[in-house]
Amino acid sequence: MTPQAQPTPLSGPRLTQFDVARATVLFGVFLMNYIVYFNLKTLREVRWNNLDEPRLLRSVLDPQTGPLSTRFAAALVTLVGMGITLLSARAVASKDPVTVSALRWRLRRRGALFVLAGIFFEGAWPGTILHFTGTYLILASFVVTWRREWWLVSSGVVSALTVLHRVVVFQTSKNDEFPTSWWGGFRNDSRVPVGTVQGFITNVTTWGGHPILPWLAFVLIGMTLATLDWNSMHTYVRVFVVGVSFIAVGYTTQYLGKKVLSEEWRWAASVDPGAFRRTPPFGLGMPAYVFAGVGSSIAAIALVAGLAFRFPRFLPFRVLARAGRITFSLYILHGLLPWFLVTIGVEHQRHGLVGSVLIAAVTWCVAVVLGALWQKRFTIGPLEWLLRKFGG
Repeated sequence: MTPQAQPTPLSGPRLTQFDVARATVLFGVFLMNYIVYFNLKTLREVRWNNLDEPRLLRSVLDPQTGPLSTRFAAALVTLVGMGITLLSARAVASKDPVTVSALRWRLRRRGALFVLAGIFFEGAWPGTILHFTGTYLILASFVVTWRREWWLVSSGVVSALTVLHRVVVFQTSKNDEFPTSWWGGFRNDSRVPVGTVQGFITNVTTWGGHPILPWLAFVLIGMTLATLDWNSMHTYVRVFVVGVSFIAVGYTTQYLGKKVLSEEWRWAASVDPGAFRRTPPFGLGMPAYVFAGVGSSIAAIALVAGLAFRFPRFLPFRVLARAGRITFSLYILHGLLPWFLVTIGVEHQRHGLVGSVLIAAVTWCVAVVLGALWQKRFTIGPLEWLLRKFGG
Protein backbone atom coordinates (compact mmCIF):
# COMPACT_ATOMS: atom_id res chain seq x y z
CA MET A 1 0.00 0.00 0.00
CA THR A 2 1.53 3.31 -1.04
CA PRO A 3 0.44 6.81 -0.07
CA GLN A 4 -2.19 7.83 -2.56
CA ALA A 5 -4.55 10.69 -3.08
CA GLN A 6 -8.23 10.49 -2.27
CA PRO A 7 -9.34 13.79 -3.78
CA THR A 8 -12.37 15.77 -2.76
CA PRO A 9 -13.33 19.20 -4.09
CA LEU A 10 -11.41 20.99 -1.33
CA SER A 11 -8.80 18.63 0.06
CA GLY A 12 -5.34 17.57 -0.96
CA PRO A 13 -3.78 14.09 -0.94
CA ARG A 14 -4.21 11.72 2.00
CA LEU A 15 -0.89 10.35 3.21
CA THR A 16 -1.56 6.96 4.76
CA GLN A 17 1.66 6.96 6.79
CA PHE A 18 0.11 9.63 8.98
CA ASP A 19 -2.97 7.46 9.46
CA VAL A 20 -0.53 4.87 10.86
CA ALA A 21 0.94 7.51 13.16
CA ARG A 22 -2.51 8.61 14.31
CA ALA A 23 -3.58 5.08 15.24
CA THR A 24 -0.25 4.42 16.97
CA VAL A 25 -0.44 7.61 19.03
CA LEU A 26 -3.94 6.58 20.07
CA PHE A 27 -2.35 3.75 22.06
CA GLY A 28 -0.70 6.34 24.29
CA VAL A 29 -4.05 8.06 24.76
CA PHE A 30 -5.57 4.73 25.86
CA LEU A 31 -2.59 4.10 28.14
CA MET A 32 -2.38 7.42 29.98
CA ASN A 33 -6.15 7.76 30.37
CA TYR A 34 -6.70 4.21 31.57
CA ILE A 35 -3.96 4.18 34.21
CA VAL A 36 -5.78 7.08 35.89
CA TYR A 37 -9.38 6.03 35.25
CA PHE A 38 -8.91 2.41 36.33
CA ASN A 39 -7.26 3.49 39.58
CA LEU A 40 -9.45 6.40 40.60
CA LYS A 41 -10.58 4.93 43.89
CA THR A 42 -7.03 4.07 44.86
CA LEU A 43 -5.75 7.52 43.90
CA ARG A 44 -8.41 9.18 46.03
CA GLU A 45 -6.94 7.36 49.04
CA VAL A 46 -3.23 7.22 48.24
CA ARG A 47 -0.95 9.76 46.56
CA TRP A 48 0.67 8.65 43.30
CA ASN A 49 4.17 8.46 44.80
CA ASN A 50 2.86 6.25 47.60
CA LEU A 51 1.26 3.66 45.33
CA ASP A 52 2.34 0.10 46.02
CA GLU A 53 3.80 -0.29 42.53
CA PRO A 54 7.31 -0.69 41.05
CA ARG A 55 9.14 2.62 41.37
CA LEU A 56 10.21 2.71 37.71
CA LEU A 57 6.64 2.14 36.56
CA ARG A 58 5.37 4.90 38.86
CA SER A 59 7.95 7.34 37.51
CA VAL A 60 7.38 6.60 33.83
CA LEU A 61 3.58 6.57 34.01
CA ASP A 62 3.11 9.47 36.41
CA PRO A 63 0.33 11.52 34.73
CA GLN A 64 1.61 14.68 36.37
CA THR A 65 5.40 14.64 36.02
CA GLY A 66 6.25 11.48 34.08
CA PRO A 67 8.03 11.65 30.71
CA LEU A 68 4.89 10.37 28.95
CA SER A 69 2.54 12.87 30.57
CA THR A 70 0.41 14.56 27.88
CA ARG A 71 3.02 13.66 25.23
CA PHE A 72 0.66 11.40 23.28
CA ALA A 73 -2.10 14.00 23.36
CA ALA A 74 0.40 16.60 22.11
CA ALA A 75 1.35 14.31 19.22
CA LEU A 76 -2.33 13.79 18.42
CA VAL A 77 -2.90 17.57 18.37
CA THR A 78 0.15 18.00 16.12
CA LEU A 79 -1.39 15.46 13.75
CA VAL A 80 -4.62 17.48 13.84
CA GLY A 81 -2.62 20.45 12.62
CA MET A 82 -1.06 18.38 9.85
CA GLY A 83 -4.49 17.13 8.86
CA ILE A 84 -5.79 20.69 8.58
CA THR A 85 -3.07 21.63 6.09
CA LEU A 86 -3.47 18.43 4.05
CA LEU A 87 -7.25 18.85 4.02
CA SER A 88 -6.89 22.46 2.90
CA ALA A 89 -4.05 22.10 0.39
CA ARG A 90 -6.06 22.03 -2.80
CA ALA A 91 -8.44 24.82 -1.82
CA VAL A 92 -5.61 27.08 -0.62
CA ALA A 93 -3.58 26.42 -3.77
CA SER A 94 -6.52 27.41 -5.96
CA LYS A 95 -6.49 30.96 -4.49
CA ASP A 96 -10.14 31.14 -5.49
CA PRO A 97 -12.05 33.27 -2.93
CA VAL A 98 -15.20 31.16 -3.20
CA THR A 99 -13.30 27.90 -2.75
CA VAL A 100 -11.27 29.27 0.16
CA SER A 101 -14.42 30.59 1.84
CA ALA A 102 -16.02 27.15 1.48
CA LEU A 103 -12.94 25.62 3.08
CA ARG A 104 -13.04 28.00 6.04
CA TRP A 105 -16.70 27.18 6.73
CA ARG A 106 -15.98 23.51 6.35
CA LEU A 107 -13.39 23.73 9.11
CA ARG A 108 -15.74 25.80 11.27
CA ARG A 109 -18.64 23.37 10.90
CA ARG A 110 -16.40 20.45 11.77
CA GLY A 111 -15.02 22.41 14.69
CA ALA A 112 -18.52 23.17 15.96
CA LEU A 113 -19.39 19.47 15.85
CA PHE A 114 -16.28 18.57 17.85
CA VAL A 115 -17.12 21.27 20.40
CA LEU A 116 -20.66 19.95 20.86
CA ALA A 117 -19.41 16.37 21.04
CA GLY A 118 -16.85 17.38 23.66
CA ILE A 119 -19.38 19.18 25.86
CA PHE A 120 -21.71 16.17 25.86
CA PHE A 121 -18.90 13.60 26.13
CA GLU A 122 -17.39 15.41 29.13
CA GLY A 123 -20.11 13.84 31.29
CA ALA A 124 -18.91 10.33 30.47
CA TRP A 125 -15.23 11.05 30.02
CA PRO A 126 -13.97 14.06 32.02
CA GLY A 127 -10.99 15.74 30.43
CA THR A 128 -11.91 14.84 26.86
CA ILE A 129 -9.91 16.55 24.13
CA LEU A 130 -12.83 16.87 21.69
CA HIS A 131 -14.00 20.41 22.47
CA PHE A 132 -10.39 21.58 22.38
CA THR A 133 -9.97 19.99 18.95
CA GLY A 134 -13.09 21.77 17.75
CA THR A 135 -11.72 25.09 18.98
CA TYR A 136 -8.42 24.45 17.19
CA LEU A 137 -10.28 23.81 13.92
CA ILE A 138 -12.33 26.98 14.23
CA LEU A 139 -9.24 29.09 14.95
CA ALA A 140 -7.29 27.40 12.16
CA SER A 141 -9.98 28.40 9.67
CA PHE A 142 -8.87 32.02 10.06
CA VAL A 143 -5.16 31.36 9.43
CA VAL A 144 -5.24 28.42 7.03
CA THR A 145 -4.14 30.56 4.07
CA TRP A 146 -1.15 32.08 5.88
CA ARG A 147 2.40 31.25 4.85
CA ARG A 148 4.10 28.65 7.00
CA GLU A 149 6.60 31.21 8.30
CA TRP A 150 3.69 33.05 9.91
CA TRP A 151 2.43 29.82 11.46
CA LEU A 152 5.82 29.36 13.10
CA VAL A 153 5.89 32.96 14.33
CA SER A 154 2.35 32.55 15.67
CA SER A 155 3.32 29.43 17.60
CA GLY A 156 5.98 31.51 19.34
CA VAL A 157 3.47 34.26 20.07
CA VAL A 158 1.09 31.71 21.61
CA SER A 159 3.87 30.45 23.88
CA ALA A 160 4.78 34.01 24.90
CA LEU A 161 1.17 34.83 25.72
CA THR A 162 1.00 31.67 27.81
CA VAL A 163 3.99 32.79 29.85
CA LEU A 164 2.49 36.27 30.31
CA HIS A 165 -0.84 34.85 31.45
CA ARG A 166 0.71 32.41 33.91
CA VAL A 167 2.97 35.06 35.43
CA VAL A 168 0.10 37.53 35.84
CA VAL A 169 -2.16 34.93 37.46
CA PHE A 170 0.64 33.65 39.67
CA GLN A 171 1.33 37.16 40.92
CA THR A 172 -2.29 38.16 41.48
CA SER A 173 -3.45 34.91 43.10
CA LYS A 174 -0.85 35.25 45.89
CA ASN A 175 -0.33 31.47 45.88
CA ASP A 176 -4.04 30.87 46.45
CA GLU A 177 -4.69 27.26 45.50
CA PHE A 178 -7.98 28.15 43.82
CA PRO A 179 -8.01 31.55 42.08
CA THR A 180 -11.59 32.77 41.99
CA SER A 181 -11.14 35.27 39.16
CA TRP A 182 -13.25 34.91 36.02
CA TRP A 183 -10.17 33.64 34.18
CA GLY A 184 -9.18 31.30 36.97
CA GLY A 185 -11.45 28.50 35.87
CA PHE A 186 -12.02 27.31 39.43
CA ARG A 187 -14.94 27.80 41.75
CA ASN A 188 -14.40 26.75 45.34
CA ASP A 189 -13.02 23.19 45.13
CA SER A 190 -13.69 22.28 41.48
CA ARG A 191 -13.49 23.52 37.92
CA VAL A 192 -16.32 25.53 36.45
CA PRO A 193 -18.44 23.09 34.34
CA VAL A 194 -17.38 23.11 30.70
CA GLY A 195 -21.02 23.29 29.64
CA THR A 196 -21.33 26.86 30.92
CA VAL A 197 -20.09 29.90 28.99
CA GLN A 198 -17.54 30.80 31.66
CA GLY A 199 -16.47 27.19 32.08
CA PHE A 200 -16.05 26.60 28.36
CA ILE A 201 -14.03 29.75 27.73
CA THR A 202 -11.69 29.28 30.69
CA ASN A 203 -11.38 25.58 29.87
CA VAL A 204 -10.33 25.98 26.25
CA THR A 205 -8.23 29.12 26.72
CA THR A 206 -6.14 28.58 29.83
CA TRP A 207 -7.15 26.06 32.50
CA GLY A 208 -8.36 22.93 30.75
CA GLY A 209 -6.33 19.83 30.02
CA HIS A 210 -5.36 21.02 26.51
CA PRO A 211 -5.96 24.79 26.39
CA ILE A 212 -5.21 27.14 23.50
CA LEU A 213 -2.46 28.60 25.67
CA PRO A 214 -0.18 26.86 24.74
CA TRP A 215 -1.64 23.90 22.81
CA LEU A 216 -2.47 25.97 19.76
CA ALA A 217 1.30 26.08 19.24
CA PHE A 218 1.25 22.31 18.60
CA VAL A 219 -1.48 22.77 16.00
CA LEU A 220 0.47 25.51 14.22
CA ILE A 221 3.65 23.41 14.24
CA GLY A 222 1.68 20.53 12.76
CA MET A 223 0.24 22.77 10.05
CA THR A 224 3.80 23.82 9.19
CA LEU A 225 5.14 20.25 9.13
CA ALA A 226 2.51 19.18 6.62
CA THR A 227 3.97 21.55 4.01
CA LEU A 228 7.22 19.54 3.86
CA ASP A 229 8.01 16.94 1.20
CA TRP A 230 6.97 13.72 2.89
CA ASN A 231 7.80 11.59 -0.16
CA SER A 232 11.48 11.61 0.83
CA MET A 233 13.03 9.61 3.68
CA HIS A 234 15.39 12.52 4.25
CA THR A 235 12.44 14.55 5.53
CA TYR A 236 11.58 11.96 8.17
CA VAL A 237 15.20 11.78 9.33
CA ARG A 238 15.59 15.56 9.51
CA VAL A 239 12.32 16.04 11.40
CA PHE A 240 13.26 13.27 13.83
CA VAL A 241 16.62 14.93 14.53
CA VAL A 242 14.93 18.31 15.03
CA GLY A 243 12.45 16.68 17.41
CA VAL A 244 15.19 15.13 19.54
CA SER A 245 16.98 18.50 19.57
CA PHE A 246 13.83 20.21 20.83
CA ILE A 247 13.49 17.65 23.62
CA ALA A 248 17.07 18.38 24.64
CA VAL A 249 16.37 22.13 24.66
CA GLY A 250 13.30 21.63 26.85
CA TYR A 251 15.04 19.52 29.48
CA THR A 252 18.16 21.69 29.40
CA THR A 253 15.97 24.71 30.12
CA GLN A 254 14.44 22.90 33.09
CA TYR A 255 17.89 21.91 34.39
CA LEU A 256 19.21 25.47 34.14
CA GLY A 257 16.02 26.80 35.70
CA LYS A 258 16.56 24.65 38.77
CA LYS A 259 20.06 26.05 39.04
CA VAL A 260 19.34 29.76 38.66
CA LEU A 261 15.70 30.27 39.70
CA SER A 262 14.40 30.43 43.23
CA GLU A 263 12.14 27.62 44.34
CA GLU A 264 9.13 29.92 44.05
CA TRP A 265 9.79 30.46 40.34
CA ARG A 266 11.08 27.07 39.18
CA TRP A 267 7.69 26.28 37.67
CA ALA A 268 8.54 28.82 34.96
CA ALA A 269 11.21 26.48 33.54
CA SER A 270 9.29 23.24 34.06
CA VAL A 271 8.61 20.61 31.40
CA ASP A 272 5.80 19.19 33.57
CA PRO A 273 2.26 19.81 32.29
CA GLY A 274 0.70 20.15 35.74
CA ALA A 275 -2.78 19.48 34.36
CA PHE A 276 -3.62 16.85 36.99
CA ARG A 277 -2.56 18.83 40.02
CA ARG A 278 -4.99 20.15 42.56
CA THR A 279 -3.09 23.44 42.35
CA PRO A 280 -3.89 25.40 39.17
CA PRO A 281 -1.31 24.48 36.54
CA PHE A 282 0.99 27.50 36.72
CA GLY A 283 3.73 25.44 35.10
CA LEU A 284 1.49 24.31 32.25
CA GLY A 285 2.75 25.55 28.93
CA MET A 286 6.00 27.16 29.92
CA PRO A 287 8.60 27.36 27.10
CA ALA A 288 10.43 24.26 28.31
CA TYR A 289 7.18 22.30 28.22
CA VAL A 290 6.40 23.50 24.69
CA PHE A 291 9.88 22.60 23.45
CA ALA A 292 9.73 19.14 25.03
CA GLY A 293 6.15 18.56 23.86
CA VAL A 294 6.82 19.69 20.28
CA GLY A 295 10.04 17.71 20.19
CA SER A 296 8.55 14.44 21.42
CA SER A 297 5.56 14.86 19.11
CA ILE A 298 7.41 15.48 15.87
CA ALA A 299 10.10 12.91 16.69
CA ALA A 300 7.47 10.22 17.33
CA ILE A 301 5.47 11.16 14.24
CA ALA A 302 8.58 11.16 12.04
CA LEU A 303 9.69 7.79 13.40
CA VAL A 304 6.38 5.97 13.04
CA ALA A 305 5.33 7.61 9.77
CA GLY A 306 8.84 7.09 8.37
CA LEU A 307 8.71 3.36 9.08
CA ALA A 308 5.24 3.16 7.52
CA PHE A 309 6.50 5.05 4.47
CA ARG A 310 9.53 2.76 4.16
CA PHE A 311 7.60 -0.49 4.66
CA PRO A 312 4.11 0.20 3.26
CA ARG A 313 3.24 -3.48 2.73
CA PHE A 314 3.96 -4.54 6.32
CA LEU A 315 0.67 -6.02 7.56
CA PRO A 316 0.56 -4.22 10.95
CA PHE A 317 1.06 -0.89 9.17
CA ARG A 318 -1.77 -1.66 6.76
CA VAL A 319 -4.06 -2.49 9.69
CA LEU A 320 -3.03 0.68 11.54
CA ALA A 321 -3.55 2.79 8.41
CA ARG A 322 -7.16 1.64 8.14
CA ALA A 323 -7.82 2.15 11.85
CA GLY A 324 -6.15 5.57 11.68
CA ARG A 325 -8.85 6.78 9.29
CA ILE A 326 -11.55 6.39 11.93
CA THR A 327 -9.78 7.61 15.07
CA PHE A 328 -12.71 9.89 15.99
CA SER A 329 -14.93 6.82 16.40
CA LEU A 330 -12.19 4.86 18.19
CA TYR A 331 -11.55 7.73 20.58
CA ILE A 332 -15.22 7.85 21.59
CA LEU A 333 -15.20 4.07 22.02
CA HIS A 334 -12.13 4.26 24.29
CA GLY A 335 -14.03 6.60 26.64
CA LEU A 336 -17.41 4.91 26.56
CA LEU A 337 -16.12 1.42 27.35
CA PRO A 338 -14.68 2.07 30.83
CA TRP A 339 -17.50 4.48 31.64
CA PHE A 340 -20.00 1.72 30.83
CA LEU A 341 -18.11 -0.85 32.92
CA VAL A 342 -17.94 1.46 35.92
CA THR A 343 -21.60 2.43 35.51
CA ILE A 344 -22.81 -1.16 35.67
CA GLY A 345 -20.48 -1.94 38.57
CA VAL A 346 -18.09 -4.29 36.77
CA GLU A 347 -15.00 -2.15 37.30
CA HIS A 348 -13.89 -1.18 40.81
CA GLN A 349 -11.10 1.18 39.67
CA ARG A 350 -8.39 -0.57 41.64
CA HIS A 351 -6.54 -2.47 38.94
CA GLY A 352 -3.07 -1.15 39.67
CA LEU A 353 -0.62 0.14 37.09
CA VAL A 354 0.36 -3.22 35.62
CA GLY A 355 -3.28 -4.23 35.24
CA SER A 356 -4.16 -0.86 33.70
CA VAL A 357 -1.34 -1.13 31.17
CA LEU A 358 -2.56 -4.58 30.16
CA ILE A 359 -6.13 -3.32 29.85
CA ALA A 360 -4.99 -0.41 27.69
CA ALA A 361 -2.85 -2.63 25.45
CA VAL A 362 -5.53 -5.26 24.92
CA THR A 363 -8.31 -2.71 24.42
CA TRP A 364 -6.23 -0.73 21.92
CA CYS A 365 -5.31 -3.86 19.94
CA VAL A 366 -8.95 -4.97 19.78
CA ALA A 367 -10.07 -1.43 18.83
CA VAL A 368 -7.48 -1.20 16.05
CA VAL A 369 -8.41 -4.56 14.57
CA LEU A 370 -12.14 -3.89 14.77
CA GLY A 371 -11.58 -0.39 13.39
CA ALA A 372 -9.60 -1.75 10.46
CA LEU A 373 -12.27 -4.35 9.68
CA TRP A 374 -14.98 -1.69 9.90
CA GLN A 375 -13.07 0.66 7.61
CA LYS A 376 -12.44 -2.08 5.09
CA ARG A 377 -16.13 -3.00 5.03
CA PHE A 378 -17.74 0.45 5.25
CA THR A 379 -14.85 2.77 4.21
CA ILE A 380 -15.77 5.37 6.84
CA GLY A 381 -16.41 5.28 10.58
CA PRO A 382 -19.84 6.16 12.01
CA LEU A 383 -18.68 9.42 13.59
CA GLU A 384 -16.51 10.28 10.59
CA TRP A 385 -19.64 9.88 8.47
CA LEU A 386 -21.49 12.29 10.76
CA LEU A 387 -18.54 14.68 10.60
CA ARG A 388 -18.62 14.73 6.81
CA LYS A 389 -22.38 15.06 6.68
CA PHE A 390 -22.34 18.02 9.02
CA GLY A 391 -18.99 19.52 8.15
CA GLY A 392 -18.58 18.60 4.50
